Amino acid sequence: MREWWNRFRAWATGRPGIADDLAEELQSHLEMEMDSRAGRMSAQEVRSRFGNPTLIAEHARDAWGFPSLESFWKDIRYGLRAMRRSPGFSLVVILTFALGVGVNTAIFSVVHQVLLKPLPYPHGERLVRFGESTAKIHGFSVTWVNFQNWRQNNHTFDEMAGVQFTGRTLTGRAEPVTTTGLTVTSPYFSLLGMHPLLGRLFDDTDDRPASAPVIVLNHRFWQSQFGGDPHIVGTTLTLNGSPFEVVGVAAPLWEPWKVDYYLPLGRILGNMTDRRQHGSMRALGRLKSGVTLSTATADLDAIMRHLAEVDPSSESEHRSSGVFVAADNIGDIRGTLLVLMGAAVLILLIACANVASLLLARNTARSGELAVRKAIGAGRLRLVRQLLTENILIAGAGGLAGIAFAQIALRLLIAAAPQEIPRLAETRIDLPVLLVACGITLLAGLAAGLAPVVVVNRIDLTSALKEGSRSASAGKQRQGLRNLLVVAEVALTFVLAFGSGLLVRSLIAAQQSDPGFDPRSVLSFSLQLPGRSYTTPETVTGFYSGLLSDLRRLPGVVDAGAVFSPPGAGDNGDWFYSIPGRPAPAQNELPLSLFNTAEAGYFQMMRIPMRQGREFTAADRDGGPKTAIVNETFARTWWPAESAIGHQIKVGGPYQKGDLLEIVGVAADVKQSGLDSRPMPEIYQPFAQQHNVGMTILIRTVGNPTALAPSVRRLVRDRDRNLPLQQVGTMEEALGAGLARRRFSTVLLTLFAALAMALAAVGIYGLLSYWVTSREPEIAIRLALGARPATILRWTSLQALRLAAAGLAFGLLGGWIAARTLKDLVFGIPPRNPATMAAAALAVMVIALFAAAIPSWRASRVDVARRLHSS
Repeated sequence: MREWWNRFRAWATGRPGIADDLAEELQSHLEMEMDSRAGRMSAQEVRSRFGNPTLIAEHARDAWGFPSLESFWKDIRYGLRAMRRSPGFSLVVILTFALGVGVNTAIFSVVHQVLLKPLPYPHGERLVRFGESTAKIHGFSVTWVNFQNWRQNNHTFDEMAGVQFTGRTLTGRAEPVTTTGLTVTSPYFSLLGMHPLLGRLFDDTDDRPASAPVIVLNHRFWQSQFGGDPHIVGTTLTLNGSPFEVVGVAAPLWEPWKVDYYLPLGRILGNMTDRRQHGSMRALGRLKSGVTLSTATADLDAIMRHLAEVDPSSESEHRSSGVFVAADNIGDIRGTLLVLMGAAVLILLIACANVASLLLARNTARSGELAVRKAIGAGRLRLVRQLLTENILIAGAGGLAGIAFAQIALRLLIAAAPQEIPRLAETRIDLPVLLVACGITLLAGLAAGLAPVVVVNRIDLTSALKEGSRSASAGKQRQGLRNLLVVAEVALTFVLAFGSGLLVRSLIAAQQSDPGFDPRSVLSFSLQLPGRSYTTPETVTGFYSGLLSDLRRLPGVVDAGAVFSPPGAGDNGDWFYSIPGRPAPAQNELPLSLFNTAEAGYFQMMRIPMRQGREFTAADRDGGPKTAIVNETFARTWWPAESAIGHQIKVGGPYQKGDLLEIVGVAADVKQSGLDSRPMPEIYQPFAQQHNVGMTILIRTVGNPTALAPSVRRLVRDRDRNLPLQQVGTMEEALGAGLARRRFSTVLLTLFAALAMALAAVGIYGLLSYWVTSREPEIAIRLALGARPATILRWTSLQALRLAAAGLAFGLLGGWIAARTLKDLVFGIPPRNPATMAAAALAVMVIALFAAAIPSWRASRVDVARRLHSS
């Protein structure tokens, strides 16, 4: 013991902070030495020579790593002193932890709010939305008759309500206001647990055809349009020219859909008796406790089969199609968020690998201190406990900084994300998220501290205590473990770089894809004519024809046209059709097409090429032959080897009543559902034969199209002061908005990849710096024997490249797996894209060389004389 004490005194000279700490360790060890001798004495001798045996047992437990409360606090105090002695090192590790924990906390808070948090309704997990279905199509509208049978005869629902959207214009105020309402049956309010803030919600007496027109206002609409007027109940609002009495204001409640008010659905549809008459209604229901979705579907299907027996019709093959509201609300955003969550986890793993490498380097520098602790009797568990305590303390500091970073990142995330992501605006770092953040911090601290703990027991005591010795720091096992950590960092970084590369190329491919028309310098806006004012086809066509003529005369206008569903607007209308003369398909296999309405001259104005035939003309008028223009996809489907011109289309099934349309033209495919979508079959009918009250007006200009908006508003107001313009904007903006979600995920994953590359660069730099420092004597000898600095530079650079190459080998396997995960987010290129893999590998190699540059340069400039003299 005296020999070890002399070595300790020699080593601790100039290290007063560490000497004080180790003095405490030595005192505990000497007590433990007496305790070990006491184990061979009788109980009487122990009590007489060493006092309380309980105290002796506590010293023994502490020496073997089983702490008392007092020694636990000693470990914490020592860990805090260690952080204070190395502020630069501690700051780097804390920031690295903060990045990993912060990114994961921010992304998880979004995942928790959007995917995991239950809906704020009574038994929201049992809330289901139902539609009708066929063998090919699922979830289309429910007829009023079928819904009534479902509601009255089912055995699997507590309650069921019908819901249908409506768009109406609010007039009688300073400016007309476009509104979105929800027509519902009265059980809707109890399904969602809604309560009145003012007045009442409507009930079954309001939900009948002969009832008085009443309206319940949404809380947000009441606040924004009426300033929260407490006397609003009892007043009358005018929607599309019809009066509605306000009977209540609903208390604030988040809904999956954004609406302004509620109207009774039974008052509108209650007189319908035709089971085939579809609108846009869906059924909303809450399953009984213990009932599964498949059981409920089978229950409703049994009702549909019974209806087919008692009332056979063309829809006898229709069945039900249900989805949980929570899942339906999330839609395809689930895949995007899970990919981002996976990327955040990879960032955390890279951060942990970086911290583990830094801790290995620090423990190498502390090998003398750790050797003394082991020499004076600290057991294996004692050293492990001390190191883990230090790691968890520093991880805790990083976790606190990470939560602060997550608050900032979350605000930026919400501001940048597409607003259609449900419940995103309500995302907060609440208690469950904080608990997860604490768990992430603890696991990260343990994971990062595991590598240093593994090698701590292989310290060479003799060489570690020799002044100036580096043999302990150059152990092959420790160096090999740091190499392995850097290889893992490079592999994970490659996976993120490859994933972000795929999304970047997909975004570029979508932006550069041909939309099928020229969107430049085109202003668009929508109008909805109220039925009470425009009651005949002549008044509808007269209004739009006159407005288009006026618009074409405005200065700077090249042309103007009208269409029901403009490009990029999505599926705003589809229906069944059949081809006369072809074998009749089964009722549940009827083909489906988009149906659109276009004014004469629309294709020329939008510069949509006509592949065959002609555009609509004045000859395609009301009362004349029914005509249609189809897109290329439709024509190729039915007439791949011949012209489609002159063939006929029947609206509806072969045994249904429907118009026969003669094809007069084939237009180029248009990206109707966005730039990253594939064309569907589409049928255009002439506006003069359809008379849609709602149309989108498109104006091609010679300059900035938005500068024309005030003039357009004046023209519309001159024709009808009660008509508001809806969705005013340019076509380029509309197409860009369709890529908002793709752009969001691409930007975020690219930022993650950049962060991963920065962390990997730090890891490679730190490893190579350590490697150069530990091998300075060898480098000095090589230089002394005639090696050139360029040779040393190449030698050290190859060390970094070998590690990067090994990481890329594993990363290629991870990228191959990641491509399958990302396939639903990739557009225009194959997911397993060799060019993208090569670009990602090149980027990682460049980062590795950049990180290795400074240590390699330093290695080539070693002072040979000084280094050999000090050795």
